[in-house]
Amino acid sequence: MIKKLLAALVVLVPVVASAQNLPPYQYAAKYVCARATGQPLNFAPGTYFTSINVHNFNKETGFLKRFTVSLVNEKAGGGTKWISTGLPTERSMQIDCGNILQHLKQEGVPLPPSQVVEGFVIIRSPVELDVIGVYTAFGAGSLVSTLEMERVPVRKMP
Repeated sequence: MIKKLLAALVVLVPVVASAQNLPPYQYAAKYVCARATGQPLNFAPGTYFTSINVHNFNKETGFLKRFTVSLVNEKAGGGTKWISTGLPTERSMQIDCGNILQHLKQEGVPLPPSQVVEGFVIIRSPVELDVIGVYTAFGAGSLVSTLEMERVPVRKMP
């Protein structure tokens, strides 16, 4: 009986230890980066931009980020590996469409055949952050038609 218990502990201890090293807070911010022509019909014709703003109000500065792609017709898209980044205390940074597309292309993540690229910017952090999504779009004219700001909720990971 004791041998079985010790064997179980040998197996479980590394799993618990590695889980404790993962950042406990996660944010999943939606992004849309596109110049849509109306085909396929999942977006109205227009140009869409996303800017994810991250503010660090803690002393901890390191966090992880990754980017995923959502595909039409209920197909799973790809994603990048976790990318380590830092942010000094009381500073903020912007993750915009240019950054997102660059990371996806650098890692060879297949992009959808349409001009619309959408998915999630996922941030894992050892401390809570302020994460705000800023979404703008315009139609045929060159003026902004819509502007939306949304606080991205934090998810406490197990």
